[in-house]
Amino acid sequence: MLSGLVATAALNAQAPSPSVSLGFGVDTSITDVRNVVSLVRDYLAKPDSSARSRGLWSTASDFDRRIGDITAERANQGFPATVVGVVPAGAGDSVYAVRILYARADSTGIAPLALQRLYAVREAGSPFGFRLSSALPRMTRFWERRSKGHLTFWYAPGQKNNPAKIDRAVKFVDSVARLFSVPVPPHLDVYLADSMDEVERAIGLDFFPDPSGPGQRSGGLNLGQILLVGNPAIGEEYSHEFVHAVLGPSLPVGNRLLGEGVATWLGGSRGRTPHEMYSLLRRYQQEDSTLSFTRLVRNGFNIADADRAANLLYGSGALIAQAVYRVRGIAGLRRIYQVRGDPNNLLRELATELGIANNDGALDSWWRTEAASVSGG
Repeated sequence: MLSGLVATAALNAQAPSPSVSLGFGVDTSITDVRNVVSLVRDYLAKPDSSARSRGLWSTASDFDRRIGDITAERANQGFPATVVGVVPAGAGDSVYAVRILYARADSTGIAPLALQRLYAVREAGSPFGFRLSSALPRMTRFWERRSKGHLTFWYAPGQKNNPAKIDRAVKFVDSVARLFSVPVPPHLDVYLADSMDEVERAIGLDFFPDPSGPGQRSGGLNLGQILLVGNPAIGEEYSHEFVHAVLGPSLPVGNRLLGEGVATWLGGSRGRTPHEMYSLLRRYQQEDSTLSFTRLVRNGFNIADADRAANLLYGSGALIAQAVYRVRGIAGLRRIYQVRGDPNNLLRELATELGIANNDGALDSWWRTEAASVSGG
């Protein structure tokens, strides 16, 4: 599941690149290339919402006016940037595809973070003769689409729509909003493809490193108003990501454990139902008697096996969400969902909501007992 990296698609979170270099194939003796490179340098020096007011980002399309650089948070996290390509996007010279590599290098080697693809569109009145534009509208303009209620589903070539799943998805979104007494998002666009690689390429992210191990590329990604789904077996009914999309704007999450936990409790994880996640958690507990819930919370569920770490996090979070809702109702669940601070503060608040002693032994014992109870094992 990639939704731990929940992002907004706004142009206000991308960190400035400390440097912008040029790849060996980028020839700035060509006027258009030189102007596009100058545009990219100016943008990466201050990649926030002012890009529009500074005339750097296109406002020609509705998508670019509303969303802008959808790859911003993932692609650039303060890494040095290298413009590795400025090439025509098609016939003529009005649009150029611009590829930017974000990477760090030291004595141990090169650590690439992302390969981002933006488009430079020739527009009169812009400071450099071009403005930047997102890849998504261009890459998906011929994709089939189906709309119902607040949702529009976009299908990569080869993907088939499922009316029954569309109906259930619309009802699920409404039910989550009612449960937490938050507004239904005005609109959500859901892009479905055969893999996460395919949907990430559609948004202009040609490379991004992910954890190794089984299941790491079988999920979805929440980008605020836009959801990416790379698992055809789940398709339109990716309930986990809908929870993030519904709660995100109105109920900011305070901690990752309950952020992912509530989404798993209501919507499962990577095609597994909540009960299957409880059973998987119980299996891990039985296989390893040294597993400690409190230690996992304090170290951020950071263990070597990325797949196991994600399942422990999501399963434990769902277990807690269900228990708090049972004991304290939606008010208690909203409180614990928004708890901020260090892990010890979260553990203390969990103990309070669950009505158990605030010590490691009591919390660890509750975690194992509750998992055994709800999983039937």
